[in-house]
Amino acid sequence: MRSVESKEPRRGRPFSEREMFQAGHPQVSSHINIKCMKPVVPVLLGPPVPRRDREDTRERYCRSILTLLFPWHSIQDLCDVDQTWQQAFAIRHASITYESCKIID
Repeated sequence: MRSVESKEPRRGRPFSEREMFQAGHPQVSSHINIKCMKPVVPVLLGPPVPRRDREDTRERYCRSILTLLFPWHSIQDLCDVDQTWQQAFAIRHASITYESCKIID
């Protein structure tokens, strides 16, 4: 995303950082992303995060956690074409903060 600069100093509420979508994004001409001033907890839409202790849901669990905890623009930023989501998760697991690990474990 590209940053959008503020035109001039303003009175009142502090200016929120704004970013434009990358070229090629379907909403590049109609939407911007505004950085939240207060911390927020991201929430996945759809069914709940799958269980990590079941083999039949492990791939979806790894994909969900990587999606929530790591920045990405495309799927390849999280998982290479020739690797499974479990492999991608194993590689990045060491870089998950202690606080986040307590929540997901």
